[in-house]
Amino acid sequence: MNQKSQIFKKIAQLSEAEKEFAVVTVVSATEGTPRGTGTRMIVYPGGETEFTVGGGNLEEIAKKKALKALKEGEDTLINAELKLKGNAGMVCGGEAELYIEVFKSSSEVVIFGGGHIGLALAGFFDILGVKYRIFDNREDFCSKERFPNAAGVSSVEYGDKIITEGLNIGDKSYCVIVTHGHMGDKKVLKSLLKTKAPYIGMIGSGNKVKAVMDMLAAENVDIKSAQERIFTPIGLDIGGDTPEEIAISIIAEIFKIKNGGSGKSIKDKVE
Repeated sequence: MNQKSQIFKKIAQLSEAEKEFAVVTVVSATEGTPRGTGTRMIVYPGGETEFTVGGGNLEEIAKKKALKALKEGEDTLINAELKLKGNAGMVCGGEAELYIEVFKSSSEVVIFGGGHIGLALAGFFDILGVKYRIFDNREDFCSKERFPNAAGVSSVEYGDKIITEGLNIGDKSYCVIVTHGHMGDKKVLKSLLKTKAPYIGMIGSGNKVKAVMDMLAAENVDIKSAQERIFTPIGLDIGGDTPEEIAISIIAEIFKIKNGGSGKSIKDKVE
């Protein structure tokens, strides 16, 4: 397999796995540049690279600009002027035009509990086009028939290992805990605290929330360090208590956190 085929295969694998990365492509190059048009390199958020656009000064420029593009989340086209002797000792000159394409992993909502509220959430996410997964320890409440449009549906026990290691929950997974009992909620919350989920919302009254937190404290679970990620009782105060109304309040809070909104009426912002 030639390098072109290898890099396209790698890009496809990374995209399917929803990894975050950038692809630097040499779209034009003058005489004296180390590699020709069509050469590509993959750059990861941590600064690691795969493949090459020629090494030396050009590669350093490409890597630096790719990391900037990843941070800003936008594709970009740049001109790189090469010195006769770059910092890395590459002896060549010329100019190269580089196109940097950013591949961002998409956010998702992970719902624990396929009951009335989980079902209502799924219906709204279907309309909004939001990717979501559903997990429940009751098979009847997490079937593909009940949630035909979910990206993932599975019956799992609310144990620590399956949640922290088996469900691939990362820093773009917004987690909603609406199981059918406070013990299930507690187990899921305890496990999610060990993940990088930016939003961990748990349903419950004030008394229930206090009881769950007291139980976790008694188990010496570190809640304080994750306090900014925990939202319980879950949702914004919009009034109403039907599953659909609760679901709307949860979705509103998720978007508030995800998009950096204030949660206030827009009317109050323009007056």
